[in-house]
Order: sequence, then C-alpha cells, then structure tokens
Amino acid sequence: MCGVAAGACNGAINLHWSDGSDISDINAKFGAQHTVTGSLGLIFAAVFARSVSTMNSQSLWSLYFLLTAIHIFGNVKCLQLVSFDYLNTDRMAIVCDGFLERIQRGEDAEKVVVDDPKSVSFQEPLLFVSSRKSLPIRVGVSFDSLVSLCEMDNDAIQQAAKDIEDDKYVVGLGKECISISISESASSIDRAKAYFYATVLEKVVLMDESLKMTSIVHDAVEDVVQRLWPHFERSAQRANWDLSKTELSTEGYEVSINGA
Repeated sequence: MCGVAAGACNGAINLHWSDGSDISDINAKFGAQHTVTGSLGLIFAAVFARSVSTMNSQSLWSLYFLLTAIHIFGNVKCLQLVSFDYLNTDRMAIVCDGFLERIQRGEDAEKVVVDDPKSVSFQEPLLFVSSRKSLPIRVGVSFDSLVSLCEMDNDAIQQAAKDIEDDKYVVGLGKECISISISESASSIDRAKAYFYATVLEKVVLMDESLKMTSIVHDAVEDVVQRLWPHFERSAQRANWDLSKTELSTEGYEVSINGA
C-alpha cells in the first residue's frame, strides 16, 4: 500500500518538476538518487543494527518509535515544500475561501490577491481528510443523483439541463450537500468556475439558512458569481495559479445532453 501511494505521488511530483523540461531526464536522475540513497541506507542500517543489538527491548522499542516519528515529521515537512501551481479540490477550497473572506471583509475585489502556491502548500491537508467543515461539495455527480439530492421538479430539471448546455455545469443545493454535475465538454476552467459557484452558494446559505429552501438563492448566487469570477481569475493568475490545469476530485460522472 505504501509503495502504491508513493508511486502515485512520485508521478505527480516528477511531472511538476519536469514542467518545461524533459521528464525522462528527471526520472533518470531520480532513479540514480534512489539507488545511491538506498545503498547508503542499507550500510547505515547494518551498522546501526549491530550497535543496538545489546540494548534491552524497552529501550529498543522506544528508539524505534522515536525514529519513526522523526521520519514521518521529515516527510510531512518535505511534502509541504512542494508547491504545485494548479488547483486540486483541497487547494481550490482554500483559495476560494480565502478570496471570499477578503471580499466579506470589504476589500476591493479588483485588488484582492489570493494565497500563492507556496502559502497554500502549508495549509493543504496531507491526509485524506477534507478541510471543509460545513456543507460538503460533491463534484461530478450523475444527473440522476443531482435531481434526487436536490428534489427537483420538472421545471427545475429542464433548467438544469439548459444550464449544463450553456455553462457546462450545474450546481444544485440539497438538504445535506451541494452537488455539481459537469458536462463532458467542460474545460478545466469551467470546472474551477463550478466549484467557485458552489463555494459562493455555501457562503450565502450559511449567512442566511432561510434561503436554503427557496428558489431565489440561485439567482442571488448567479449575480455574485458573474460579478466576482473575473476578479477571481485575475487574482489567481497574479498569484501564479494555472487555472487551465485545474484537477478536481470527482465522483466520475460527466453529463451529455442529446437533442431530441
């Protein structure tokens, strides 16, 4: 399991380092470094094992847990030094929340600069635990699930289908979560905008719970998104985020609208 996880992370990190370079060169250097460090590790382990062979078991276990804790701490700190310039789900949540909080504090939307990749790398959770404490946002749900979760009537279903054709996404508000269905032709920027819409919707509902069960909430959110999205795009670009490479974790569904 550790090997699979490490291999998956390795691929993403090597692709990041190879931006504007040759990934084969990066992989070759990584392989050479891995061989050298692995060889030194074996030598050190053999010497260390002989030096602690006479220790009692209690001291040995204490030393083992201490070294394990240092190893994990070192890995966490090293991972936080890797700052990707594209947004995944956690980074998107951090950046959107930061942008909207600055707007709520009264800052000029045109002058707001979101946290840059280096700052976000220290805020991003490294475990598979969402940092979102309020309404969960489900990305890439099926259209049937969207209709069911949001309890849509026929008019709402037709409007949702139209939104997917026009905007490449539709966001629905249910009792327990916010759901996003995405068109199969949606670009990475469309996906980022859909998540931004969902975050604005979440903020509006949390400010006034009475809006949760009304139909006017989407009209209000649509106005806010149309006004703030261009500012968010420019703010993200100034902070060196590449929205064209946005990769959100989804539930795997994409919607295709076929004409009658």
